[in-house]
Amino acid sequence: MVALTFGATFFTSCGDKDEDDKNGSSQTNVTNKNANLVGADETVARIEMPHLNSQHDYICHKLSNGDVNYTLEYDRSKLHARWVAYTYDTKNAQKNYSTRTNAWDGEPFYDGLMQYQVTVQTFKGYQRGHIVGSAERYYSQEANEQTFYMSNMSPMIGAFNDTYWGEVEDLVRDNWGRGVINQKSDFYGGTLYVVKGGTLDQLNTTITVKNTLGDNVQMAVPKYYWIACLFVSSTGTMKAIGFWVEHKNYNNTSTSFLSTFARNHACSIDELEEKTGLDFFCNVPDNAEELVEANYNISQWSGL
Repeated sequence: MVALTFGATFFTSCGDKDEDDKNGSSQTNVTNKNANLVGADETVARIEMPHLNSQHDYICHKLSNGDVNYTLEYDRSKLHARWVAYTYDTKNAQKNYSTRTNAWDGEPFYDGLMQYQVTVQTFKGYQRGHIVGSAERYYSQEANEQTFYMSNMSPMIGAFNDTYWGEVEDLVRDNWGRGVINQKSDFYGGTLYVVKGGTLDQLNTTITVKNTLGDNVQMAVPKYYWIACLFVSSTGTMKAIGFWVEHKNYNNTSTSFLSTFARNHACSIDELEEKTGLDFFCNVPDNAEELVEANYNISQWSGL
């Protein structure tokens, strides 16, 4: 675990108003050369944010009470999110509403830009794979409904989505994400920051879908899917890990294969950045970011 050398000033600037200066630090001149520049939307400074690309659309989905549910960066040319980002904390890790809503809908951000709005539809030959999973947002009905926006969908091979990708997603959600509200977990009381996506520069293919205008358009089918995780404990220490998984049917559902699947696809955040071209957790001060992204320790992540 990496000890954080920053305190309340950092967390406040990143929009996490519930964090306290748990390690007693009062440092204010934290060096961070690659942080997102905060303009009208302060959510870009949240800890889970990758570095934004101005060529794509930044979209923040909030609940009616103002809570940030999840954010994403959307590539109009690929009709696919480049990444989605969200957190598990002691509030949103709760399962207050545990029914899948199936509230399929378009992306509200594109209601006035119909050429970029993918209509609600199935993907021929593929599943509509949630990037932010429905089961990852059960702390309110509204939070779950927002996961059914088409901008959060990716065309996934059925066997991959149901079995292999699920091995990684379930581990992140149940062991670590919901671990923040489990008193028996090493993650209890902390916050897990998650970024997920598929590669839009490396594709398996594209599929034909319809936009709101009724035109046939091409949507990307990623060749790889990935997850980046950063955990900050209640005492201010942090650790990180990534996963890089090829999008295919592995044709092996044996217990021995599945039990080690996530472990065998784990990597450091630095490795994930090299593979994706993204800059993860850019709002973490450079000294801490460089340390935590360079390494990962399997033994620190329960279930791996």
